[in-house]
Amino acid sequence: MLNKKLTELIKVNLLYSNPSSTQRQRKKGKSINQIVKSTILWSVLTGFLLMVLFSFSLLSVDLSHAPGIFTHFLALFSLLLMSQLISTINNVFLDNQDLQNYLSLPVKISTLWTAKLITIVITMIPFAIPVLAVFVMTAYESNYNVVFAIIVALLTLIFYLGSIFILTSLLTFLITQNRIFQTHKHIGNSLLLGVSALAIVIGCILLSITKNEPHTTDKTVLSPLKPIFQLITQPFSATSLITLLVLIGITTGGMFILNKLSNSGLLQIKSSYTKKRKTPTHPVVQKSLGKTLIRYNLQLLRQPSFMTQVLMNTIMMPFIFLFGFSYGSKDLIHHLGLEYAGVFFLVGVMFSFMTFNAYAFVGNIISLDGENFKMMRSFPIKFTHYLKIKFWLATGIQISLTIILSLAIAFFIRLKIELILPLLSGIILSQIAGCLYYFARDWRLLSLNWTDPNQLLSRGLGNWGVFMMTFGSMLFGKYCKIN
Repeated sequence: MLNKKLTELIKVNLLYSNPSSTQRQRKKGKSINQIVKSTILWSVLTGFLLMVLFSFSLLSVDLSHAPGIFTHFLALFSLLLMSQLISTINNVFLDNQDLQNYLSLPVKISTLWTAKLITIVITMIPFAIPVLAVFVMTAYESNYNVVFAIIVALLTLIFYLGSIFILTSLLTFLITQNRIFQTHKHIGNSLLLGVSALAIVIGCILLSITKNEPHTTDKTVLSPLKPIFQLITQPFSATSLITLLVLIGITTGGMFILNKLSNSGLLQIKSSYTKKRKTPTHPVVQKSLGKTLIRYNLQLLRQPSFMTQVLMNTIMMPFIFLFGFSYGSKDLIHHLGLEYAGVFFLVGVMFSFMTFNAYAFVGNIISLDGENFKMMRSFPIKFTHYLKIKFWLATGIQISLTIILSLAIAFFIRLKIELILPLLSGIILSQIAGCLYYFARDWRLLSLNWTDPNQLLSRGLGNWGVFMMTFGSMLFGKYCKIN
């Protein structure tokens, strides 16, 4: 049983693991215990939902004879897990600088760090459950009884996920303890989240375009993950025993290193991390009002975790979907003629719909003003002019990013110029319409008392709204394809 102090610390850190969800539930009047239970329950339900979806898709496959599909599945969830770990570490350790608040309390630093690490482990549940299901299916299809299959799957899962947790945590902590990172917090956080997100996107794209093995329905085996497959299908072989010992060594050795780091205080965020640098004095240069307002609004977007979530949910995820779909048909698409111009116009509209949700730049640009909003209204400037600058700046960024990614895909699949033009026309027109809607939505759901920009993303339908919009866009694209 966990002692009471550790339990309470875990509860507190679970609140920080997903600040936007915590803020939304607090507005509903829920207590801390209710929020914690809801967070854990949501993680478990998400895990079971993913398990059902992927298990049904793999029921027709004999995983014990499909190492390629197994390793691709494991690679996909490993990338998703690493992304979740980096995001949670950023929320619990970096953005949440609460160490000084505990110095006056009878709490050991080691206990605090243990609570934070357990919190991070809890956030791994949604990805651990479907991986466990696939491990059990693979072991059972290797002619082992159910009990033995579950034991082998559990042992493999514990040490494999433990190794990912240790390696990701150590890498993140070592990077963030760099003196340059501590001096330039916002830039460092942006690079940490941005680079990790980009690496995961590239990984998902590479996995989606991997070809099948000749004369089989299996995919190309990913060699680094093949030992895990052998550990489950042939647990008593020499290779499997070596793999198990390596995983145990990484997990136990990494926990020992993390424990030493926490006890020695090397992971503690130094006071210099949050020190404000003196702003160098520069001669005052008169600038036009328009340029000043543009620079001010660009400064509002310099929120690392906010920018990462916006880019991942409005640009990168639709990009992965469209890239994977178009890559498999690139030979066919290359020979399409001008008679398909209308189809590609609708493809542009569909892609635009997929990039619009509560995370869009233009859907948060007004509320990002926060407390400055009332001050801006008191200035002797035409407020409608200020809102126009906000709208066209956010719209320009949204359209530019979407066009760049669309052109990258179009040139990669060698789409003809006469089809690129209707594609871009569909994107631009639907982007402008979508920006008008979400800009008005931001005004309607205006929130100025936020403490974390991520709280803005939970307004309206929140994550369910994002899911329904993306799913609806996919259905729309499927309907266009059939007709």
